[in-house]
Amino acid sequence: MRIVFCGEDRFSAQVLESLIFDEHQILAVFCPSYDNHIHTRLKLICEKYFIDFYRIKDINSKTSETTIKALNPDLIVVCHFEKILKKNIIEIPHMGCINLHPSLLPNYRGLSPQHWPIINGEDETGITVHFINEGIDTGDIIVQQKMKIEPNIYVSDLQIKMLGTYKCIVKDAIKLLAEQKVEPSPQHKSKGSYYGKLKKDQCHINLNNGYVSAYNLIRGVSKPYFGARLNQYQIWKASVAPKAVDEKIQSKYKRNDIYFDEVLGALIKFNDGSLIVEKYNATN
Repeated sequence: MRIVFCGEDRFSAQVLESLIFDEHQILAVFCPSYDNHIHTRLKLICEKYFIDFYRIKDINSKTSETTIKALNPDLIVVCHFEKILKKNIIEIPHMGCINLHPSLLPNYRGLSPQHWPIINGEDETGITVHFINEGIDTGDIIVQQKMKIEPNIYVSDLQIKMLGTYKCIVKDAIKLLAEQKVEPSPQHKSKGSYYGKLKKDQCHINLNNGYVSAYNLIRGVSKPYFGARLNQYQIWKASVAPKAVDEKIQSKYKRNDIYFDEVLGALIKFNDGSLIVEKYNATN
């Protein structure tokens, strides 16, 4: 199949490479022109396989539209691409545009969908491939795969776990399209949820919300992201204090706060429990 690919990071690169190995014809790769190096892996793959690589400011510009029309793709495939395709681009490929979204749509539409389910204490997430329409992650669903969120998993671990599915789920969706076996499942706008991009000021631990909320936040924003913040510290890893240990902490420390105990080391005390801090650093 003749494919134009849109992506921007190492996760996109995994999907791109899987399509190359599946012998699809990748006509070009489009990547936003950010002031960083997250595109490096994508660019290297394009160089290796002699694929045209475009770093663009606006995927919906007349220049991009003209370039994609000239390529005459069967399909546009999007993965980890934080730009919204507009009607002028969506209507170019005769088989449509599809997107990989790392959540169980219609839940967690929008940005940072690998973070928010952990932060919110979900026990399940997944990966969806859907048609792109003019909404944000609202197009008809082609395929989905559910995935358990283990109680102690961190966001980077979840991302690694998802990569195994990334390598096959888009290929599976394209095969269904090619064989005309797709039975698209419409999304209902009144159902599901939408979240914006995770920001640093959303990573502060609220001592009044309890230890479970804090533990989920720590796991959801840990490296390579912002880290959970408390006072002048970044908290990267923690564990729930066993009941006997928590009883000692509750007896010794009355105020909810972070403490540096001579026996237990760094810990955070809450009204309903405690966390043992395993990795942290001062922010200044």
